[in-house]
Amino acid sequence: MSKSEKLPENIKPEMIGEKRYVRISEGARRYSVSPNTFRMMAAEAHAIIHVRRIVLIDTKMIDEYLEAFREE
Repeated sequence: MSKSEKLPENIKPEMIGEKRYVRISEGARRYSVSPNTFRMMAAEAHAIIHVRRIVLIDTKMIDEYLEAFREE
């Protein structure tokens, strides 16, 4: 994306170049939920990864979990 292009209002700059593994605070911002709700979703989706003292969430697993709730 060039500098002259503007992002739509509903797209946040941190959503560009999405990372697969995020921390709880970053994931909560990405999915527009509270950190506690995001942590609960991650636990239900079995997407929590502990690396020493860092907690990472696998966003691919979160996306698959959320797709299960899609109505057709």
